[in-house]
Amino acid sequence: MIRVNPSTSSLNTREYFSTKFTKTAAPSLVLSAGSCCVGCVSDLPAIANLTDPSDEITNDKTDFILFVGKGTTVVGTLIKIAPDGTETDVVITDDSYGNFYDTDVLKTSYWGFLLDWYSVASKLGFGRYKFNISVTNIVGTEVYNEDSPCFRLLPYSCDNAHRTIRITTEQKGYFEGGFDYTGLSYDLDGEIKTTWRQEIRLWGRFFRSTRRLETDNIVTKDRGQEQIQAQTVKVFSLLLDTIQPNVSNRILDDMLLAPEVYINDYNINGETVENNERVTLTGLGDPVINSLSREEFYNIELEEFFQNNLHRYK
Repeated sequence: MIRVNPSTSSLNTREYFSTKFTKTAAPSLVLSAGSCCVGCVSDLPAIANLTDPSDEITNDKTDFILFVGKGTTVVGTLIKIAPDGTETDVVITDDSYGNFYDTDVLKTSYWGFLLDWYSVASKLGFGRYKFNISVTNIVGTEVYNEDSPCFRLLPYSCDNAHRTIRITTEQKGYFEGGFDYTGLSYDLDGEIKTTWRQEIRLWGRFFRSTRRLETDNIVTKDRGQEQIQAQTVKVFSLLLDTIQPNVSNRILDDMLLAPEVYINDYNINGETVENNERVTLTGLGDPVINSLSREEFYNIELEEFFQNNLHRYK
């Protein structure tokens, strides 16, 4: 969710998760993040199921990955925010709250953390959280310090998950002018991974909006249409509600371009149950901008990845 990149990178890296673009003295760093703004913006939803920690559908994770210069020190801090605004800090140094990858573990000069909301809920309880990233250079000067957007962690129930969707991807490759995911190699719960798992829960809906019909025919001598094959392809709409640009930038410019994209819909009144539907991005609608806030609304078009409902003849 948060990216730090040197401005001198050969890939001309840029931010994905911030309306800010901050540069500091060499080594230049960019931290992509947002900030909590009570009364201004919506918290990102997160859920955890304390009765079934093995159920991936009802337990969320949130990813953070950074590329930093040599000799820098990265400190990640999970912050619980009490109703009165009091903050409790938990510095991440191990796997107590997720999968922690200190600098150079994923690959040289990379730092990562896959926050496990079940671990957070079981140890710290439900409530409001944010994540802070600070980066200190080789001479001990803090060159960056910023918070993520806020998260509202709730126990899983149909009502608490209602009106939310979850996007999960396996990202690899690199972006010209963006982030470089190549060369990763790390252990994730006993599996050696070379892709980076991304995950985010948002307010919105995901549903099958139509089916596209594709047919191949030959014309007979009497001008008839003789079918060779016919296919239907499911087309989906992803509606994102009250989404901030510092979040939508990352989703549209990174996550939905991943080679593997999976979406879950948690709406109680959904026409069908969409669990881990693998999809491919086919269209980006223009955002509907709320002039009274920083929030946007998107209608994104995707289609099913496995297009195997194909009728042929032997």
